[in-house]
Amino acid sequence: MELTVKMTVSKPILSREAAMIAQQMGEFESSVLIRKGDMTVNAKSLIGLISLELTKGQALTILASGPDEQEAVCRLSQLLGA
Repeated sequence: MELTVKMTVSKPILSREAAMIAQQMGEFESSVLIRKGDMTVNAKSLIGLISLELTKGQALTILASGPDEQEAVCRLSQLLGA
């Protein structure tokens, strides 16, 4: 499953927010990735999320594959404020 969203969270995703996102994505059995431009990272990886330097207004693509992919994509899009 793939969904492109525009991030609307007003402040950048820093370590605390990235840790919360990684933790929540870790609850899903599905593989969950975030693509920004040419860079794709595991949404369950704190370091990966921080490396994306996510800020308001950026277009991101959420990619998920597995038995709970729809729920994972929905939750991640909500966490990103999309």
